[in-house]
Amino acid sequence: MELVPESEIEKRIHKFQEELQRKGLGGALILKNVNLFYFSGTIQSSALFIPKEKDPILMVFKAIERVKQESPLKNIIPVKGRGQIRKVLRDFELHPQKIGLEMDSLPVNLFLRYQQIFPEFEWVDISEIILRLRMIKTPYEVEQIRKAAQILHHGYMKIKEFIKEGMTELEVDGYLAFLARREGHMGVLRMRSWNQEMTHAHVLSGENGAVVSFLDSPHGGPGNTPAMAQGASFRKIGRNEPIGIDYGVGVNGYVADQFRTLVIGDLEDELKNAHELSVELHHLFLKEAKPGVPCSDLYHHLLRKVQGTGLGGYFNGCGEGKAKFVGHGLGLEIDEYPILAPRFNQILQSGMVIALEPMFVFPEKGIVGLEDDYLVTDNGIERLTITEQKIIRL
Repeated sequence: MELVPESEIEKRIHKFQEELQRKGLGGALILKNVNLFYFSGTIQSSALFIPKEKDPILMVFKAIERVKQESPLKNIIPVKGRGQIRKVLRDFELHPQKIGLEMDSLPVNLFLRYQQIFPEFEWVDISEIILRLRMIKTPYEVEQIRKAAQILHHGYMKIKEFIKEGMTELEVDGYLAFLARREGHMGVLRMRSWNQEMTHAHVLSGENGAVVSFLDSPHGGPGNTPAMAQGASFRKIGRNEPIGIDYGVGVNGYVADQFRTLVIGDLEDELKNAHELSVELHHLFLKEAKPGVPCSDLYHHLLRKVQGTGLGGYFNGCGEGKAKFVGHGLGLEIDEYPILAPRFNQILQSGMVIALEPMFVFPEKGIVGLEDDYLVTDNGIERLTITEQKIIRL
């Protein structure tokens, strides 16, 4: 297994400590798996205390030997419960009064438990600080996303040989999972937002591409059970209908995300025109996006391009299924900052990775469009996903 380089962990902690000092905090307690991994290189059962200065302390509840193998941190301490955290901090001569917590995702009952155990501490939300640190990717992080993008490309090239008329969406979904895992996909795609979950792929043929679900996405699909309620079903794939495949892969924690439209035979003109407009929107993004441009401006640029085409009613969903964004950040989670949305005014910065997904959803017909991942650089935008931007004809 590839471990997170010590230099990566050191840089992240140093930048975080600068923010803690700026906010007047004595330190932060990191509990969520994805943030534990970001700052320590492990997701084993632990509590990580990062003081405003000095070395962090990783207090381990379980799998201490594995933690020592996976994490480059110097202070790795076994503890028997959360009640020992105070003693560990005192042993390291740390006496913070204000401590940060990940309040965007910490269960309320666990937060109340910490308040009960440590009544002397003042707890402050540091979720936004972490999200904005993670928003800017290092070359190491970008390289992991590139690896994932390569796996996606191989999957699309192989699936062309596999899909046949009469095959169910679930068969295609299963083969995509096999291809991804064989190449090193870690098996999950993490999402930050409350009650949002994601499978490795959506395979949506014909009218299934227009089925609305709970997922905050232009498409959802029926799935094969109300317990998941998204993605592939037992529907059989037919000729001359769009097959929308949204495919995600994670490598060493980092996610790449891509959507392509496929067809056995041909599509009607309205669907082909919508797909061509999706390609044009990607070209417009490449032209307009650069460091210093607000995300909300990019959203409105793309929206204006759609207006007047007659396709606006289908853009990024239809009816109650319309998504309120056209792109999202990628990294350790599939829904990171930044967001290309009307009121997200964060300016683009070098190191951001964005999945751009202008889709067109037609009731009773399905979904067409493109999703690709882009890196913001000092010189503009670089596409990380490599599959050709066209309809894949089978």
